[in-house]
Amino acid sequence: MSRIAAVVWICALSVSPVLAAPRRAAPPATLQQTLDQIARRAPARSPGVSVAIAELDSGETVYTRNPDQAETIASVSKMLSSAAAIHFLGPDYKFKTTFWRRGEVKDGILQGSLLVVGGGDPNISGRFYDNDSFAVFDRWADGLKRAGIVRVSGDLVLNASAFDRLYRNPEWPPDRDTRWYQAPISALSYNDNVVIVSVGRGALPGAPAIVSIDPDTDVVQKVSRARTIGKTGQVRIAVARPGGSDTVYVDGTLPMRYFRYSVPLAIDDPPKFFGAALKSRLRAAGIELGGGVVEKDVPPDNSWALIAKTESDLMPTMAVSNKHSQSYYAEQIFKTLAYEKSGRGTWENALALEKQFLQAIGLDPARYDMHDGSGLSAFNRTAASDLVRFLRAMQAQPYGGAWRSTLAVSGESEGSLRGRLLDSLTRGQVEAKTGTLNGVSTLAGYARAASGKTYVFAILLNGPGVTDGRAHGYQDRLVRALIQKG
Repeated sequence: MSRIAAVVWICALSVSPVLAAPRRAAPPATLQQTLDQIARRAPARSPGVSVAIAELDSGETVYTRNPDQAETIASVSKMLSSAAAIHFLGPDYKFKTTFWRRGEVKDGILQGSLLVVGGGDPNISGRFYDNDSFAVFDRWADGLKRAGIVRVSGDLVLNASAFDRLYRNPEWPPDRDTRWYQAPISALSYNDNVVIVSVGRGALPGAPAIVSIDPDTDVVQKVSRARTIGKTGQVRIAVARPGGSDTVYVDGTLPMRYFRYSVPLAIDDPPKFFGAALKSRLRAAGIELGGGVVEKDVPPDNSWALIAKTESDLMPTMAVSNKHSQSYYAEQIFKTLAYEKSGRGTWENALALEKQFLQAIGLDPARYDMHDGSGLSAFNRTAASDLVRFLRAMQAQPYGGAWRSTLAVSGESEGSLRGRLLDSLTRGQVEAKTGTLNGVSTLAGYARAASGKTYVFAILLNGPGVTDGRAHGYQDRLVRALIQKG
C-alpha cells in the first residue's frame, strides 16, 4: 500500500464514525416557546399587539407580549359593562315595563288615556316569544278587552324618562346609524329598534318587485323603484334610509330565480316606533285609539290602574349581549344599570358605576378607558394584562360563575365562537368574548387545557392589516396551543 493510500485510509477511519453518528432529537418545545413562536407572526405591527396569558388559580404568568400596552378592545367591552350590571343589579334582576289606564269605562269606552312606562327592557320583540314580535302588545290588548274596553277616548302616553334622549353615543360612527348593530337606545324600545326590509320578485319579468317592511307600522314608509328581471340576471338591490328620515328607498333589480332578499335597518326614534307598533296591535285587537300617541314623563300615580306588567330576566338578556355580541342589548343593560342605581339612564352615569365596580373588585379603574357599554366606540381601550386581571377577579366574585356562563363557547351552535376552535381538542373548552371593529380584532376569556388547568387570556390586535380571517387564525392558534400544551 502506498503511503498516500495509507494516509487516506487512516483519515477515512477517523471521520466515518462521526458521519455515521445518529442525530439527537430536538427537545420538545415548551408551552412558552410554542406560544412565542406563534405570537411572533401577528397580523399587526407593534404597537398594535397586546397579549397576556396566565393561570386562573395561581395568577402565574404563562406568556406575554406587550401586555401593558393599551389597545382598542371593541366588543370585549361588553364583558366589563355586563359584569358591572350583575355586580350592582344581581343575577335575579328583572327588567320591567308597565301598561296602565286611567278613567272610567262606560259602554266599552275608556273615558281617559293609556300609559306605558319603560324600564329599558330590550326583549319586547319576538326573540323570547317564538319569533312573534307582537306577542307582548297582544297580551296588553287582551288586558284591555278583559276590562270590556273597545275604544280609548284619550291618548296613548309613552313615558321613556328612565333613560335620557341621547339615543346614540356621540362617539359612534355617524355614517352607520342605519346599521342594525348601531340601533338607538331608549327606555322604551321595540324589536331591537330595527325593521326588516324584504324585496320579493314580482309575478313576471318587468313587474315591480314586492317590498315589505316588518314590523309594519305607519312610522316607516317605503318608496320603491325595484323591478323583477329574468332568471339569468343578477341581484342588484339597494336599500337605504337617509339619516333623520322615516322613508326607506329601494331600487335595483331582482331575478325571477330569487324568492326574497332581506336587509335589517335601524330606526331613529324608538318611542315613536314603539307607540306606532302598539297602536297598530290595539287596532288589530278591535281597540280604537281616539287620541294621539304622545311622549310625556307622566308618573303612574294612584289615578292609574295597572293593566299589565311585562318582565324579563337579566341573565338570558345578558347572554344575548355576550354570546351573540349584540350591541343594542349591551347598551340597554348598561343604561338600565345607570337608571336603577343613579336614577337616570345615561352613559355618563353608567360609566361612573362601571369605575366603582372595577374598584370594588380590586382593580385600578384608571387603567380601563371606557366610553360606552358595547364597544362600538373606538376609544374603549385597555391592555391585555388588565383584562387578565379582570377575568381573574370575576372568577372570585359570588356571581362570577353566572356571569361567565353568558360568554360565547367554542364550537357551540350559537354565539360568536360557533365557527371557531371546532376540533375535538378545543370544542367546548373556551369561554370568551370576541370583538371586531374596522382594523380591530380582540378575544379574551377562559380556556381549559388538556392538563385540567384553566387559563385566562387576552389577545388584542389593532392596525390596518387586521382582518377577521388573519386575526381569528392567529388568536385561535394561540388558544389551541394553550389548550394542547398547557
